[in-house]
Amino acid sequence: MILLGLNCGFGCTDCAELRWDHLNLDECRVNFPRGKTGVQRNFTLWRETVEALRAVPVRGDLVFYTRQGHPWVRQTTGKSPDGPLSKEFLKLLRKAKIATRKGTGFYSLRRTAATIAAETGDVFTVQGILGHADLKMASTYVQNTTPQTDRAINHTHEWLNQKVKDQDGSE
Repeated sequence: MILLGLNCGFGCTDCAELRWDHLNLDECRVNFPRGKTGVQRNFTLWRETVEALRAVPVRGDLVFYTRQGHPWVRQTTGKSPDGPLSKEFLKLLRKAKIATRKGTGFYSLRRTAATIAAETGDVFTVQGILGHADLKMASTYVQNTTPQTDRAINHTHEWLNQKVKDQDGSE
């Protein structure tokens, strides 16, 4: 689950709702719509993620179950999940003696994945990874667009120069 959080930007609910039929481990892919928005997500899986998923015993349609055989996230009332996955994640952090700030939980992996992906400057990709229906939400992760802007400007320059060369018949 930790690898899915970092590899795919999955949160608690994503991991809890992930089914085996969303995975194609031979092709290293996950094809999984985000439940909250319905946005389709089709991602490549890292080799390490595939190896970890292959080690998960198949116990039903869902990929992950608690030791007691229950789904990881259960809705209690309204839209507020009860958070057993975050509670277990915090126990793991404490056991590993990793100091955390208040508010750190499993969802922090999703924010970390988005923040690192945002370093590409590609807000559309960040939107796709997070499964956001609205670009405004994903854009909060992208602060420095200089590399993307430079690539776009240079691409435009190269494209225009090629068009001029094509019209002149010169090389």
